[in-house]
Amino acid sequence: MKLTTGKALLAGCIAMAMSQAAMAKDIKVAIVGAMSGPVAQYGDMEFTGARQAIADINAKGGIKGDKLVGVEYDDACDPKQAVAVANKVIND
Repeated sequence: MKLTTGKALLAGCIAMAMSQAAMAKDIKVAIVGAMSGPVAQYGDMEFTGARQAIADINAKGGIKGDKLVGVEYDDACDPKQAVAVANKVIND
């Protein structure tokens, strides 16, 4: 389920980024997960998968010629920290 959530998050971020792709040369993709905290080992797998997906997409020419750039955020698998991270993603 964690992997499916990560894929859905990545797809959503790509879709949002595509709406502004005409203005950008690099498309930022937020990667949010646990880099620290009690489940950091699962977050590491999530980040590795997201990085590989971004590398694969970029290797095929990116999105309409623009490359994806992953921006990583640590929510430590903590709901309170996740809210702060979500706000940071929106404002970055």
